[in-house]
Amino acid sequence: MSKIEKETDMYEPIKKKLEGLGYTVRAEVKDCDIVAVKDDEMSVVEMKRSFNITVVYQAMNRRSITPNVYVAIPRPSSLREKNTRMMMALLKELGIGLITVGNNSLRNVDIWIEPGKVKTINKRRKTAVQKEFDQRTEDRNTGGSTGKKIVTAYKEASVLALCHMELYDKIMIKEIKKMGYPEKMKNALRSNVFGWFERNSDYEYGLSVKGIEALEGEEYKELIDFYRKEVKKADV
Repeated sequence: MSKIEKETDMYEPIKKKLEGLGYTVRAEVKDCDIVAVKDDEMSVVEMKRSFNITVVYQAMNRRSITPNVYVAIPRPSSLREKNTRMMMALLKELGIGLITVGNNSLRNVDIWIEPGKVKTINKRRKTAVQKEFDQRTEDRNTGGSTGKKIVTAYKEASVLALCHMELYDKIMIKEIKKMGYPEKMKNALRSNVFGWFERNSDYEYGLSVKGIEALEGEEYKELIDFYRKEVKKADV
């Protein structure tokens, strides 16, 4: 029986493989299952439990971001089988890389095909992915997840602001950079998507009733616990 029952089962083995190659890895970045960055090189991995036309479309779409795009699937039972050889020929023709994860041993991760060159890169899309990647403090998502809330850089900045206000009651826009907080926090305060903040003035924000409820609730508990410690560390 295969150990790979869902796409998320492949995430950790692939992450460890890429980290072993020197990459920093994040999951679910701007609709990409996996984004890995080393120096100035970005790679994207799209995972599927079986090879199909959908993952080919997804991979081709990601090639507007970076030429280093891989499809990741469970390892075929035979690499000599006709359909497998046709799949590999197609990926090579399209310039898409191939990663396989062992069905019986998830530790066996192999890169069978390296991506080919791409003629044009959509700089706007690549910049958006890179910016989201850079603004996340840790990898809090699992690649291949569906129907789950994604921890974005915006959400992290909102929770950080929430935890700061819990300790200090308010936050000044002009102090954000000085305190070493991310620039994203300014947008989080001004747009106030979650309704956690109240504007005291053009430059000062405090907690709303919803913000207090979020601090006491369970939905963001793990993230709140992490940033409570970070705010206290900064206060020492």
